[in-house]
Amino acid sequence: MMPEALQNKQRSWFKIIGWICAAGLVVIVVAGLAVLHRLCNYPPREAMLDIKAGLAARHAPKQLERFLEVRYGSMTNPQNREKAFLDFFNVDHIKGLNFLVSRMAADRRGSNITAMAEWVANYRESMTPGERNFLSAHLNSPEGVVKVRQATS
Repeated sequence: MMPEALQNKQRSWFKIIGWICAAGLVVIVVAGLAVLHRLCNYPPREAMLDIKAGLAARHAPKQLERFLEVRYGSMTNPQNREKAFLDFFNVDHIKGLNFLVSRMAADRRGSNITAMAEWVANYRESMTPGERNFLSAHLNSPEGVVKVRQATS
């Protein structure tokens, strides 16, 4: 049989090791939850494209033009302009724009939102009859109706 002082010392070591193991388990659980949260809340692919384009355009003199060019290609190409316009009905694109706007400096936020709204208005005014017909057919198709509902809900 061991002396009492040695038994007390051994018990205190077991307590210390127990507390270390419990703390380690807590750290592992918290880290696991953080990783799980990060994986479940990862931005969609479309949002990531917007974020990359936003980063590329943030120091450009004409940020909107640079953003659209990086994101969609040359805006002189009608297909690129059409894709940019239709993305305003894409929920993941809306999430990406929201992410960018929420992290933008307050003094630039209003001017960039206004510039984007003006681009949309100018695009609608400058559409050719063929582009208008295609857009109307696309937005009135079952797929287009679902897309518009999702974007406006």
